[in-house]
Amino acid sequence: MNTLEARIRNKLEDIARVPDLVATLGAKHNLPQDVVLDMNVALDEVLSNIIKYAYTDERTHEIELRLTASKDEVVAEVKDDGRPFDPLSVPSPELDRPLAERRVGGLGIHFVRNLASGASYSRVAGCNRLIIRIALSRGRDDRDRA
Repeated sequence: MNTLEARIRNKLEDIARVPDLVATLGAKHNLPQDVVLDMNVALDEVLSNIIKYAYTDERTHEIELRLTASKDEVVAEVKDDGRPFDPLSVPSPELDRPLAERRVGGLGIHFVRNLASGASYSRVAGCNRLIIRIALSRGRDDRDRA
């Protein structure tokens, strides 16, 4: 079992299922705890933003999540049918400026960028597709690059 898949509804309470999925993959592949934790933080941020901002109607939508472990990395693919939005296009927050002078938003994707070894976005067949990669061999210091 290198891949686990789940579908969650666009309801904030459904995010609570995701840590168990990541933990199951982590246990099955003996993943480092910091990788499991980092993937959970990244997915919590991404999924909560999709649920809060991607949909313009009140209907129930499904968000697809695929987690894959290899000898080198853990990859999460998140696919939703919400409004087109590339979260990686959001500028990095100006952390050196006083809080009152900062632009609102962007802090969550900043966390994702710093936790991930890589990320990519595409819009395919009317769906947003975000891929988050976390290398198993990276050290905590690797996050300083973003």
